[in-house]
Amino acid sequence: MEHSTFKELYAQTIGMEVLKSLSGEDVLEALARKADAEAFQVLSEIRAILNDENLDDPARFRRIDAIVETFYRHGISTTRHDF
Repeated sequence: MEHSTFKELYAQTIGMEVLKSLSGEDVLEALARKADAEAFQVLSEIRAILNDENLDDPARFRRIDAIVETFYRHGISTTRHDF
C-alpha cells in the first residue's frame, strides 16, 4: 500500500464528518469499543512477536518486520519500512 499524506488527511476528514453525522451515543460507544478491541488485538500480536524467541536475530530485523506486517494486516500504514 502506497503511503500518501494526502490520503491520510482525506481519510481523517471523512472520518470526522462521518462521526459528526452519527446520532446517538450508542453508535459512538460501539465504535469506541470496536476501536479499543482492535488496538488491544494489535498490541497482543506485537507482544507475542516480542516474546517469540524464534524471531531472534542480532539486528532484530525479523521482529521489526513481523511488527510492521502486523500493522499492515490491521490497516495501519508506515513509511519506515521500505524494503
